[in-house]
Amino acid sequence: MKRGQLPRLDVEDGFPQGLHRASGVVLRRKDARAASQSLLLFLRSHGAIWVSAPGAGGSKNRFGAGTEPLAWGNFDLYQSPRRLYLKGVDVREAFWNIRRSRRALSAAVSWCGELSSRLPVRAESDNLLSLLWGSMKNLACGIDPTLLCVRFAWRWGNLWGVAPSLDSCSSCGASILDDPGGAVLRTRIGLLCGRCVGGRDEALHKPMTPLILRDIFLSATLPLDKFAPWAAASVQNAASREMDDCVQWLYSFL
Repeated sequence: MKRGQLPRLDVEDGFPQGLHRASGVVLRRKDARAASQSLLLFLRSHGAIWVSAPGAGGSKNRFGAGTEPLAWGNFDLYQSPRRLYLKGVDVREAFWNIRRSRRALSAAVSWCGELSSRLPVRAESDNLLSLLWGSMKNLACGIDPTLLCVRFAWRWGNLWGVAPSLDSCSSCGASILDDPGGAVLRTRIGLLCGRCVGGRDEALHKPMTPLILRDIFLSATLPLDKFAPWAAASVQNAASREMDDCVQWLYSFL
């Protein structure tokens, strides 16, 4: 596909020709020709799908907020012999309160960006769609964005079976939470205790402080009824650069 060219959606790749309705969220949009846009939707039972949205570009968007990234709703679609078109949107949740907070908006946009770059097109992933919905609801409730980013990244990896263990050494299996003074390194294969580092290339290792290790573990694994009140008291550590680095480390396993 040439640079700047929008993806073509052939009939054999998805819906049969005709009208369809599906629920989900807008992950990404791209300007197309004239007043049209191309949208990447993440739909229940269908996964990530590119659709053409004629009339969505320019100053007069006939779909209103329905083509905005982060907008959730029911999408009316038409599969022609050549393309899948957006015919209408019934917006159910636009998350305007998230858009009013720079940190919250940055977190939500990052989730959509990571999904856009990693989701296979037209592969159903309803459990991941539910994770995104729950994460955005928690974000809208005021839970710290960085802690939610940790939770989202690890739980996504857990759904795909690639998330690293956060309470044991990836090499020997020894507990790394019971010894708060012990050395813990995050690596490309997971967390390693000090005994298992050996002669490995140090350039691949980043030390993890005991407080950050604890917060990463609790952010990822606490049930929601315990996570929300705990997160409210953990904002100081959540603001650290090390927490942001850990989020990118978790994404590296996807």
